[in-house]
Amino acid sequence: MNSLRTRLLVAAALIVVAFGSLTGLILERSFQNAMLQAQQDKMQTLVYSLLGAASTNAFGELTIALEAVPDPRLRQPLSGLEAALFDDEGVIVWSSADFLRLRPPASPEVGEWRFERLADPNAFALSFGLRWIDSADDPRRYTIVVLEDANAWDRQLGTFRRTLWFWLGATLAALTLALLLLLRWGLKPLRQLGSELQRIERGEQQQIQGHYPQEIQPLARDLNTMITAERNQQTRYRNALGDLAHTLKTPLAVLRGMTAQSGLDEGFRCQLGEQIDRMQHIVDHQLRRAAAAGTRTLTEPVALRSLCDKLLTAIVKVYADKRLQVDNAVPEHLRLRADQGDLYDLLGNLIDNAAKYGNGQLRVSALSGSRQCLIVVEDDGAGFPPQAEHLLQRGARADERQPGQGLGLAAVADIVRAYGGRLLLDRSPLGGAKVIVALPLR
Repeated sequence: MNSLRTRLLVAAALIVVAFGSLTGLILERSFQNAMLQAQQDKMQTLVYSLLGAASTNAFGELTIALEAVPDPRLRQPLSGLEAALFDDEGVIVWSSADFLRLRPPASPEVGEWRFERLADPNAFALSFGLRWIDSADDPRRYTIVVLEDANAWDRQLGTFRRTLWFWLGATLAALTLALLLLLRWGLKPLRQLGSELQRIERGEQQQIQGHYPQEIQPLARDLNTMITAERNQQTRYRNALGDLAHTLKTPLAVLRGMTAQSGLDEGFRCQLGEQIDRMQHIVDHQLRRAAAAGTRTLTEPVALRSLCDKLLTAIVKVYADKRLQVDNAVPEHLRLRADQGDLYDLLGNLIDNAAKYGNGQLRVSALSGSRQCLIVVEDDGAGFPPQAEHLLQRGARADERQPGQGLGLAAVADIVRAYGGRLLLDRSPLGGAKVIVALPLR
């Protein structure tokens, strides 16, 4: 559910299905109630017709002549329509052709209608209580009952249900498809914006160039402003640092020249030279630290293997006397979204240390997970001493016999911190040092 389109589509589909199901239930219930009311009205009309054809016989009892029955189905056996007349004791005094011998119904009050659905048999029953006054002014209590088979009614309702849900389902499917197309059309500017951002990250274009709706246009404009400002800021940083390095180069050169003058005490000359060298290395270190780009937005991914190949080829030439055996185990497909200059400094320092302090065997490997990328540089040298974390501080060195100022690991630590990563010092299976750099993926 991380996709905006999926969220909108699922929410719209749930609303459509809920609305369609509720609409279908309401229509089905309304149609069923209308059919029940129509059935009751039809049977009431038949009762009125039967009462219109009623008369008394010689014994003063109410009867209905079959030839006067308005509906011919009452004269036909197994027609599905039956009627009967019960006296106040529940005895049938008249019935149609084949009235079922049912239990006497509960007698409704005079003038009261009772409509119900019988389970056995499957039929509708309508009862009506009445009082008949004969010619002798003798009122008698009767109940007229009409039964009609419900199978035809069930078939009609079933046909309506199938038709209703078929067309309603087809309508809901068509509506869902229309919503899908509508969402696809509505979210097209966002997909286009995402594609442009990916092209900017790959270095295929410099800014967002598309024309977007007024709701998205401010976002595209602000992104262009942010991209331009970041690039300008990075350029200003690099230019300012270059100017600073150039400005400090002359005073340091003058001081170094002064140490070569005659007349200076040899001890003072050595001490002054050491301080000048120290100042030079401090300036170089701070320039590298300040120039570290850190985590930047919309940067092109860097292929780590090709970068490592270049560094390893150069280091083999620099330390040709050691006859280095290098192993580049970085996967071909692995790319890291970071500044290429930062990666050069980071890997260059680690590979240089491994070649300098190792005994000839050097290995670089990398592994990419879901959240971070691990870069591992190993050698077969003496390895790190216990409590090696102090080596990450500026000027700290593990082997004083080797030339250097102890700024390599400190510079690497600064770059790693700028990217929000971690730097671990460990023991390698090769027998020497193992440096693990964990950089978060974006």
